[in-house]
Amino acid sequence: MKKTIFIVIALIGFLTIGKEAFAQTIRISGTRFTYPLFQKWIDEYMKENPSIHFILNSKQPSDSVDIAIVSHILAPKDIKLSKTELVVSRYLQLPVVNSNRPDIAELQEKGFDNAQFKKVYFGDNVNTSLASDAIFTAYKRKQPACASQSFANHFNSQQNDIKGIGVVGDDKDLLTAVKQDKNGISYNNLGFIYDINTRKLVDSIAIIPIDFNENGKIDDDEKIYGSLDNVIVYAEKTNSPKLWIENVHVLFNKGNPKKEVASFLQWVLSKGQQYNHAFGFLKL
Repeated sequence: MKKTIFIVIALIGFLTIGKEAFAQTIRISGTRFTYPLFQKWIDEYMKENPSIHFILNSKQPSDSVDIAIVSHILAPKDIKLSKTELVVSRYLQLPVVNSNRPDIAELQEKGFDNAQFKKVYFGDNVNTSLASDAIFTAYKRKQPACASQSFANHFNSQQNDIKGIGVVGDDKDLLTAVKQDKNGISYNNLGFIYDINTRKLVDSIAIIPIDFNENGKIDDDEKIYGSLDNVIVYAEKTNSPKLWIENVHVLFNKGNPKKEVASFLQWVLSKGQQYNHAFGFLKL
C-alpha cells in the first residue's frame, strides 16, 4: 500500500514538472508600478489559456524578456532595431503633499498653475517658498525612473532637472517620504495615491488641485479629486494637456515574435482594458 502511494505521489510530481516544462513561457519586466495591472491581465488571460506560463519581475536580464514595459516617452535610442512598441494603457500622475500641512485648506482653494509647479519642482532650492509663504520640501526619485522621466517631460525638462531630496527605492517610498514630512511635496501615480479598494486618498496624503483655467482659484468643475473614479472619468473625458498623462508602452521582438506574445497583447487590447480603472490606470 505504501509503495502504491509513493508511486502515485511521484507520478503527480512528474506530471506537474512536465506541465511547467512544456508550458509556453512569457517573460515580462520593466516599469514596476504597472505590475499590479499586468498581474491582473495575466491572471485573467490564464483562465482562458491555462497552458501559458508567465514570469513577471524586474530581476530578469533585459535581453531575456519577451515583453519590456516602458512608461515614458520613447526616444529612438529606446527601441532597438529588433524591437517594436505598442501602447497598452495610460497613467496619470498628480502633485501630492502631506495632508497635515497647516495651509492645506488655502492650497486646495487656490491650487497650482504651471508656473507654480515649475518653481517648486524645478526651482533652484530644495526648500521652495511661493508668494503665499508656503514652504515645500520637494522629494524625487534618486535613481532614474519612468514616472519621474514622464513627469519632467511634461514640463519640457529632463529627469535630472527635477529638484529635491533623492529618495532611494520606488514610487511607494517616494510617497512615504511625503507622509513623513509635514512640508513634503512630490508626484505619484493614481494607483498609489488612492486606495484601489476604497477609491479614496490614502492616509496622510492630499492633492494640490490643478488650476486648469489659471484664474487663481479652484472652480467647482475643477474639483475632481474626491475619489479615484472621479479623477479617471475627468481625465478620460477631457484629456486635458495640463494633466500629467503618459502612455504605458511594451517593447517586443519585431522580426520573429512568439505567437503567444502576440496573442496575449491582442487580448490586452481587446479584453484587458476593462481592468485598467480598477488599478488606477486609464483606458486607451
